[in-house]
Amino acid sequence: MSRLSVDALSLSPGEGLRRIAFDRHKYGMPLLVDACSVASIPGFITGPLPHRLGFYEIAFVTAGRGRLELDGAAAEVAPGTVLVTRPHETRRWRLERAHLQGWLAFFEADFLDAFFADPCFTGRMAALSRPPADRAIALPRRRFDALLELVGTMAAELGAPRSDSSHLLRADMYRLLTLLQRASPAPAERGAAEPASLATRFAEQLAADARMGDGVAGHAERLGTSARALNRSLRIAFGRSAGELIHAHVLLAAQRLLLQTDLSAAAIAERLNFSDAAYFSRFFRRRTGLPPGGFRARHKSASAGADVHCEAAIDR
Repeated sequence: MSRLSVDALSLSPGEGLRRIAFDRHKYGMPLLVDACSVASIPGFITGPLPHRLGFYEIAFVTAGRGRLELDGAAAEVAPGTVLVTRPHETRRWRLERAHLQGWLAFFEADFLDAFFADPCFTGRMAALSRPPADRAIALPRRRFDALLELVGTMAAELGAPRSDSSHLLRADMYRLLTLLQRASPAPAERGAAEPASLATRFAEQLAADARMGDGVAGHAERLGTSARALNRSLRIAFGRSAGELIHAHVLLAAQRLLLQTDLSAAAIAERLNFSDAAYFSRFFRRRTGLPPGGFRARHKSASAGADVHCEAAIDR
């Protein structure tokens, strides 16, 4: 198994609240996913210290009892339980004797969102978007073991990652989430006439046309709400702010235009409503590590559009 320790995560105290960020370059190549045992992370917090994760975490509990508080809501912790934490939730472990054993699968939203060209894809998955108390899923032993085996397969792949590991890991993670969703209790049915939520309407508006300059206030006004209310709704639904989602969608549009057209960087900047090509280049480089031209050249030899898109997704 791969070397896994607290250096997989970046911890920093802030106003009494620890914020834990994902290390995208732990394995050398940029990867937005990881899998390991709880025991392999010496600094894993199991006490009541409040902290926030900057990524999704799925914990498979094999030993330990108590509860996990997510934004104040309690989820039961017990062997055979799967616990899902969303990014930016304030959480505390309330465990008997602070004892916890199990396995973890964790990833950044971009790992799936970019591949499916939908910055809201992950946030819309029922297994990840339930209220906190409903994200403690007690599974029959057979189903729990099957999912645990899949996490072990991911950890083994990370023990000796290859250039195409992101493909296998993304497929395994998507399968893991889908199986977890199937095993979860069915959500309460909503009336057909129920209006779309604010977050859903924003996602639809963004998918129709995302450009720079369409600020949070502009989107909020078109939705008949305030920027503050919009951001609050998006944090709850998708774990990301309106600004983060706008930028993610613009980046996806820029990547597609670079890979699927011969438009110059200046022409793409104009189409996506950047003030100038230099700003577009800075924006793109900051998020991918490459200038637009370098990104296009790097992926020019790719033989399949799906493979190009998949590699583009992990360059974030």
